[in-house]
This record gives sequence, C-alpha cells and structure tokens, in this order.
Amino acid sequence: MKRLTKLILLLTFFGLVSSQNSFAQQRQYKIGFVNTGTVLKEAPQARKVEEKLKAEFEAREKILLDKQQELLKIEEKMNDDSAILSQAAQRRLERELRLKLSQLKFEQQEFREDQNLRRNDEIRNLQTVIASVLKRLGDEQKFDLILTEGVSYVSDIIDITPMIIEMLKKLPEQPTRLK
Repeated sequence: MKRLTKLILLLTFFGLVSSQNSFAQQRQYKIGFVNTGTVLKEAPQARKVEEKLKAEFEAREKILLDKQQELLKIEEKMNDDSAILSQAAQRRLERELRLKLSQLKFEQQEFREDQNLRRNDEIRNLQTVIASVLKRLGDEQKFDLILTEGVSYVSDIIDITPMIIEMLKKLPEQPTRLK
C-alpha cells in the first residue's frame, strides 16, 4: 500500500493525477523506468565508443609508456654507475631525469584530459541517441511517464531498461541517422 501511495504522490507531482479525484476513478497510467547506467554499460554503441576511444588513444599511450621506460633506464643507470660517474655526470643525469619526469607528468596529465574530453563528448552523443530511443518507445508504446534518474525504488514490472538495450542493439551502425 505504501508503494501505491508513493506512486500516487509522484503522479500528482507530475500533474498526471489530480489529488481531488479518487484513485479508482482515474485512468491507468503506463510508467517505465530506465537505468541509464546499465544502458551505458550494455548498449552495443557504448562498447563501440570504448573501442573507438581505445584505438584513438592507443598510440599516445604507448609513447607515454615508452617514455616511462626511458626514465627507468636513466634511473637504473644512475644507480648502477654512481660509483664510477663523476659528480658532474651524476648531476647532469639527475637534471635530465628531473626534466624528463616533469615533461612526462605534463604529457600524462594532458593525455588524461584529452581522453576525458573525448569520452565525455562521445557519452553526450550516446545519451542523445538513448534519449531519442526513449522518446520513440514512449510514443510507440503510449507511456505516460518514463523515469531515468533519482529514483529510490523501481519494481521489475516497470523497469524497461532491457527493452531500451534491445532497441539500441537494433539501431543502424551510424547513430547520426536517427531522427
């Protein structure tokens, strides 16, 4: 009974139910819920985005790993040859190591920022596709309300996340064709 009361309050809040009418006199509303987190994990478009981003940043990531290895070699050389190197040579290696370490940190930060910007851009594009699929499902199946975020409890009866994922699987390869 508590769930029914909460649902009535929610519907009243959204203006779908008048609080002056009794619940028995009102029409039945079709409500659905979509877990967008699950959709973003399981939709084929999301996997393609991850693969695309991985391929896009793979070369830069390898360069950064190579630079890390280079730093480790310099450090190893300093430790191994410290007894035979002059103080001037040791200082030169230390300066070289500090400079390269500073450059590497800067490049790693720049890499992470670029990667995050691209990921966010792709996720925004994917969210646009998901929103259009939600609208299409709502129109086609005559939903009165589809909720996505900020919901404390959802019964399996109104969880339409699997339907959305299936619709996304059936979309053509290019999401830009959607409209």
